[in-house]
Amino acid sequence: MKKTNNIDTLFLCAAALLLLGGCTEKTWPDLGPISYEPVVVMSQVARADHEGEGGSNIYPKDSSFGVWVATLDDNLLWEYDSHTAEVVVDDEVVGWNGTEWNTATPHAWPAEKRLTVAAYSPATAQASFSDEEGVVFRDVDVLEDGGSELLFAGPICDKSYGVGSGVITIPFKHALCSVQFAVIPHLPDHIGVVIRKISVGQLQHKGSFASLPEPSWATEGELCEQVVFEGNEAVQSGEVKLLGEPKWVLPQITTAKVKILCDFVYANATLPNQTLEADKNVAWQPGVGYLYTLKIYTDSVGFLHDNISAIIEE
Repeated sequence: MKKTNNIDTLFLCAAALLLLGGCTEKTWPDLGPISYEPVVVMSQVARADHEGEGGSNIYPKDSSFGVWVATLDDNLLWEYDSHTAEVVVDDEVVGWNGTEWNTATPHAWPAEKRLTVAAYSPATAQASFSDEEGVVFRDVDVLEDGGSELLFAGPICDKSYGVGSGVITIPFKHALCSVQFAVIPHLPDHIGVVIRKISVGQLQHKGSFASLPEPSWATEGELCEQVVFEGNEAVQSGEVKLLGEPKWVLPQITTAKVKILCDFVYANATLPNQTLEADKNVAWQPGVGYLYTLKIYTDSVGFLHDNISAIIEE
């Protein structure tokens, strides 16, 4: 019998270990950076000030948004294991760098990990995120903020690098709702009307938002009157005219008091600064655009119909 020396024995053991390791170890490709693709799906009502874009849902490249990214092992799921997740991108700003959407310092996609992402826009908004409440906006005041749009996304759960090659789509939704008015005068042929202002009273303008378990607002503070149109629009009897642009308001349940300031124009005289009022029970929801058509008479105003269209199409 041939005697095996120690060197041969060591070589055979090493080869066996390499073969065993090759059979049991999961191999992963070299992973690139995490990058993002933000989109905002809007209805025709919300696009009243975006004519010519043809229904584009591309997030504007001159804007920026905030993002959180958490990781879980590949065999875990956010629904059951979010409490064990590790945050690897903590409320960083994402902007367009001329090539892609990314943070100022890109982050590598960790090997053998799934990612869960949440985001908000604009990046200047005061926002936070938790697995219980989702994306949160606190102490929002639509009067002080000028009614700027607030967007949220996520949690976008359990994303693998191989799906999208490291690019995560961010489907932004609107946290606020929008209101816009059209008018149709019901007047004698010799009378015209000029719409000066439309305002909506009995509204809450302060509140806080949470996206989970369902997108909702908790409103607070005193009631206010919000101006939703101000201008100088002449409208003839029977003519339907859409006024201004959609205005962002807090979603809420209330009896809205709609007030119109207008001038009635006769052949030889004008009756200026006439006020017409009407009440409307509303239950406004996040992410919905509300278009109301008003019937105008010389002594009253009423609602023709509601045309409600979703800003976000699920």
